[in-house]
Amino acid sequence: MAFPDTPFLNIALIAEQRSTYHDQGYSEEECAALPHNGEADELLTALKELGHHVTLVPGIQALVKHLAAGTNKDWDLAFNISQGFHGLAREAQIPALLDAYQIPYTFSDAATMALCQNKVSTKIILAHHKIPTAPFSVISREDQKLSLENLTDMIPHYPLFLKPVTEGSSKGIHRFNKVMEPADLESAVKKLRSLLPDQDILVEPFLSGRELSVSILGTGAQGRVVGVTEFLWKKPSSDGTVRNGNCNGLEFASRISKCSDTDMLVERNDPGLMTETQVKAACQVALDAWKTFGCRDAGRVDIRFSSNELDAVPNVLELNPISGLLPGHSPLARSAEENGYPYKDLLAAIIQSALARKTATILS
Repeated sequence: MAFPDTPFLNIALIAEQRSTYHDQGYSEEECAALPHNGEADELLTALKELGHHVTLVPGIQALVKHLAAGTNKDWDLAFNISQGFHGLAREAQIPALLDAYQIPYTFSDAATMALCQNKVSTKIILAHHKIPTAPFSVISREDQKLSLENLTDMIPHYPLFLKPVTEGSSKGIHRFNKVMEPADLESAVKKLRSLLPDQDILVEPFLSGRELSVSILGTGAQGRVVGVTEFLWKKPSSDGTVRNGNCNGLEFASRISKCSDTDMLVERNDPGLMTETQVKAACQVALDAWKTFGCRDAGRVDIRFSSNELDAVPNVLELNPISGLLPGHSPLARSAEENGYPYKDLLAAIIQSALARKTATILS
């Protein structure tokens, strides 16, 4: 697939370097949401091979220096994969700066980024638009005393699942997040608070069905599905033990499953997946959510079914309006390639989507 109409551009590639934060003493889990090691290098190489001149801007502080010095004036486009590091709306910080300086950029604007980063805000909007998402309650970081009665009224059925409200990349997700009975809830809350004391905690029923990540290319109503990844977890052996280091008994993505060298987490990306009836239903829910939030250019919507029954409901877990792009690793890049979008073609399509927005602005 070629994009002959895409001009050669001066592109600012905005991406944090994990090594910068590691050198400052931050842990691997604290850096989990940042671009993967090697991701910026892969993007830099691919964008240059597409004919563009690329300037690497390693995060928000480097961007501020460019803006202050005026060296941004030759940029035609910012290719933004910055996740931010500090603050509850950190993914919105780079887009807000780029908007203020009227620099065109890839992916969603600051408002959408901030909304999607907050899982509670996301669920409220999804529910308003009747897009399936699990019922929920919130434990505020300011509530020192846990009230089980309030949670029981909202979510009467166990098991429950606890998540930090504004984190991604499975930060703060470990075995204890799945709570099997009321007696374990207070302990799980304390553990999560000890890891992320500045976060509210989202509580919702544990959804026991299939988990999918739907990759989308395009903006709003023009979005189309270009791949689907299904996440499969190894089951424990009959006696509950872990053998050969390849099963942990988890049924959800966690820091353990994502960071382990074992094969406890298996990803399925084959094109046949997209022909299944359940997956088609999940794709439609994902597209509805993408359109509702006005997500742009490319990203993913994570879906989990309510159960393993054939008529189970595909619930939106979260939207990822900015998504990893490490070839051969990130679900968006891998699933798109399985379905006819090689890496450089995917990048070209993202750029073309952003340029169409720039052209529309000029014409208006």
